[in-house]
Amino acid sequence: MSKLQVFDIRGKEIKAGDFVKYINTGTVGEILEIMEDEEGVWALLDSTELYYRVDFLELTGEVFKREAKRKDLEAGIEEKIRIQEEAVESLKNIESRDAPGGAG
Repeated sequence: MSKLQVFDIRGKEIKAGDFVKYINTGTVGEILEIMEDEEGVWALLDSTELYYRVDFLELTGEVFKREAKRKDLEAGIEEKIRIQEEAVESLKNIESRDAPGGAG
């Protein structure tokens, strides 16, 4: 079986692992799989888990923007965890001060 050569709307070769944009909606994703059927050639995108006709896809460098967004999201999550841990520690300190002591 020969390897299927697939091209985007601009004639650039695309393959699994490439990042593409669906020109009708601007959806960006990484190609997970490429398949062909009687209706055409399709690429499965990771971002939506949907197949798109490759003749409506455009090769893009969006991977860098997605990685930056992911890092920002991770930093935000880490900050929220830190704040929550500080709040829990603060509550523990308040509870220990209000506990009955041995002095009378």
